[in-house]
Amino acid sequence: MTGSRGPSGALGDATEHADLSKPGAAQALSDAGGGAPTQGLDRDPARVLGDADLVQPAPARASGQGTGSAQVSTAATVGSTCADPSKSDRRAALREASTVLVSACLLGEACRYDGRSQRSERVLAALEGKAVVPVCPEVGSGLPIPRPPVDLCGGSGVDVWAGQARALEREARVDRTEDFKRGATLALEAARNFGASVALLKEKSPSCGSQRVYESGVLRPGEGITTALLRSEDITVISDEEL
Repeated sequence: MTGSRGPSGALGDATEHADLSKPGAAQALSDAGGGAPTQGLDRDPARVLGDADLVQPAPARASGQGTGSAQVSTAATVGSTCADPSKSDRRAALREASTVLVSACLLGEACRYDGRSQRSERVLAALEGKAVVPVCPEVGSGLPIPRPPVDLCGGSGVDVWAGQARALEREARVDRTEDFKRGATLALEAARNFGASVALLKEKSPSCGSQRVYESGVLRPGEGITTALLRSEDITVISDEEL
């Protein structure tokens, strides 16, 4: 692939599980409050729909938590919540959830750092009949497709929020920490707006990893920047590799 492209719409629009492999199906997370979950597999998932029978975003939980002004946990509280649920509990939460926040690459959207998708048939099967909120925190923050790969340096996503670790481009060492934190905040806002209490995210990603992430080029146990923030807000995060 030559050149690069930036955000192309509003990733964070929710859509009923459908064929999201079509280009543009998962739009860029620049308008986390737009759209509504559709209720028909034959509908174009890229559309921002407003039909009266569609599920609408849940009300913001407190003043200042609406679109464009999500209040997030402070660095001191990210990672300080109760222990993460067991694998069996995470899988049970996914089965019971009606609305799920999902890494857009798993749905077939070509939004990875290398311009490719990571479409997963297991993920699509697990989402059958559910309202889906596709997100790519990195594209949502304004980073292009493709983009240089990024590793966490100095710790995991929890450590990034505590100011003890950073997100750096693997080769050029450009600091992308604030971009990744901004994308995580938008993903949290999308989850709040659509009432998603479960997130199904891509393993090993510096944003979305929930069990393992790359730290300074080495795959280590830990979680990404977005996962750490979502968990601090009591959103259950399950990996695509746990299905």
